[in-house]
Amino acid sequence: MKKFLILLSLIFLPLTGACTPSLDSTDDDDTAVVEEDYPWATWETCAQNIGDHPCDFTLVDQYSNEVSLYDYYGSVIVLDLSTMWCGPCQQAAAEVQSVQDNYSNEIVYLTVLIENLDRDDPTHDDLVQWADIFGISAPVLGGSRDLIDTTGVTGWPLTSWPTFFFITDEMVIHTALRGFSSAYVDMLIEETIEEGQE
Repeated sequence: MKKFLILLSLIFLPLTGACTPSLDSTDDDDTAVVEEDYPWATWETCAQNIGDHPCDFTLVDQYSNEVSLYDYYGSVIVLDLSTMWCGPCQQAAAEVQSVQDNYSNEIVYLTVLIENLDRDDPTHDDLVQWADIFGISAPVLGGSRDLIDTTGVTGWPLTSWPTFFFITDEMVIHTALRGFSSAYVDMLIEETIEEGQE
């Protein structure tokens, strides 16, 4: 009966705005596999505020690969929401690769570009250009203003550029940073790594 209820909840979970990406039907037969491989399948809600499990998204990166936030479950994630026209975003971009290299096995650094220089949705060429100019091999993803919601319920609560979200290895938003400070980024990465070790 328990397996049936979990299976039933997994079928209806995507309809309720849950955190989970779609699960393969081959995983439905074994509850332990679902809970072990997809722990977020049991989370009832998602949102983008501190302490929440963030909602998943899938975007295309500079290599034309689809990248989902939940691909990195189990790693600390630095999520950098930037625009191409923003000066502090450009300063942050100049340090992305060194931050990724310094914490190579401890974090994943994801840049999501929300707007290009014309304040439009970034194109694939924009992503490639951003990665090339700043020497970034970490994923640079093409987003849009559809990802933003100042309440944090249906999107990321942005009030300034860039905005960073630091997400624990258990996929919980630990903290955020509005604006750019190299020292604060490093400090908050360390804090988020420690949070996951407790």
